Amino acid sequence: MEIIQNKYSLENISYTIEKYFDNSTLLFDIECTGLSPRKSYIYMIGYATRNEKEITITQLFARDEADEIKILEKFEEVMESYPNLMGFNSTRFDESFIIERCRKYKIYTKIKSKKHTDMYLTTTKAKCLLDLPNYKQKTIEVFLGLNREDKYNGGELIPIYKNYSLTGDEDSKNLVLLHNLEDIKGMVYICDILAYTDLLSTDLDYISSEYDEDKVRSQFNTSIPLPSSLNKMRDYGMYIISNDILTLALNIKSCELYTFLPDYKNYYYLINEDIIIPKALGESMDKNNRRPAKKQDCKVKLNGKFVQIPEKLDIGTSIRSFKPSYDSKETYVNVDDLTPALLAKIAKYMLKH
Repeated sequence: MEIIQNKYSLENISYTIEKYFDNSTLLFDIECTGLSPRKSYIYMIGYATRNEKEITITQLFARDEADEIKILEKFEEVMESYPNLMGFNSTRFDESFIIERCRKYKIYTKIKSKKHTDMYLTTTKAKCLLDLPNYKQKTIEVFLGLNREDKYNGGELIPIYKNYSLTGDEDSKNLVLLHNLEDIKGMVYICDILAYTDLLSTDLDYISSEYDEDKVRSQFNTSIPLPSSLNKMRDYGMYIISNDILTLALNIKSCELYTFLPDYKNYYYLINEDIIIPKALGESMDKNNRRPAKKQDCKVKLNGKFVQIPEKLDIGTSIRSFKPSYDSKETYVNVDDLTPALLAKIAKYMLKH
C-alpha cells in the first residue's frame, strides 16, 4: 500500500464549509474495480481533512488486490478520530462497498456508527430550486464554476488501474490518482451546493416592501449566502436571490373580485335582487322571493388592488381571500392585507414549488 498526501489552502471559508466540513469531518471517496463489492475490490480510498483553511488530502493506494486489506484497516484507524463523514452518493455506494469488503476480511467497521452526510442525497432535496439536468458531481461542479483537469469517470479508469497493477505503468497510476484527487477536491468545492438545501428550511427575516402601480417588491434576509444567484418566475410574480437577500416581486391586479363567506347556511338568497341577507332578517319575506343561500351565493364584492397567491398555499382564515368567481382556481388577497408574515409564507412556498 502506498500513502500519498497533498495539501492546499482555501481562499475563504464559506458558510457550508464551516457547517458541513469542519475539523471533525472526514470527507472520503473510494475507487474500485467494478460496481459489485462481491466481485470487485477497492484499490483506493481518498479522504480529506480540514484544519481551518488548510485541506489535507490523503490517498490510500493499492498496488494490487493484496493491498486492499491494508487500505481498509488504515481507513478504519483514521475514522476513529472523526465522528462525522461526508461524501457524494456515499451512503448508497461507498459506505455499502466498504462494509461488504470488510466483511470479506472479517474486519469490524465502525462506518455505520458515524454521522454521515451524503452530498448527493442532500442536494437532490433542492431540485425545486436548482433545476439541473442531473445531479452528478461533475454537473454540480460546472454549475458552481469549477473546471477540472481530469476528464475520466470511475468506470473508464478501471482498465487503466488494471494496466498499472499488471505493468507498474506510472502514467496509468498518475491518471487514477489525479481522478481521485480531483473528485475529493471537487467535493470540498461543491460543499457550497448544500446551501440551496438549507435555504428551504431557513427562516426569512423581513426587511422592507415597496409598492408601485403594478408590483409589490419585498426583501428578506435568508442568513444563508448562496454561491450563485437564483431566480424563478411564475404567472403571479417572481423571486430573485442574490447572496443572502431574497427579493419577492408580486404582480398587482386592479379589479373587482369576490370574497366568499364560509357560513352560507346562515343566509338567504334574494332571487330578484341577487343579494344575500341573514336568515334572521329574511324569515318574514315571501318564500317565493328567497331561498337558502348556496356557497356560490354568499359573496361580497370589492373593487381594489390585489395580488394572486399560489393555488395550494394555505393562508389560514384570518386573512380574506378573493376570487373572480366561486369556481375559479385563482385566489387573491387584498394588497392592504399583506403582512410580512404572509409575504414570507408566499416566498417560502415559491421556493419549494
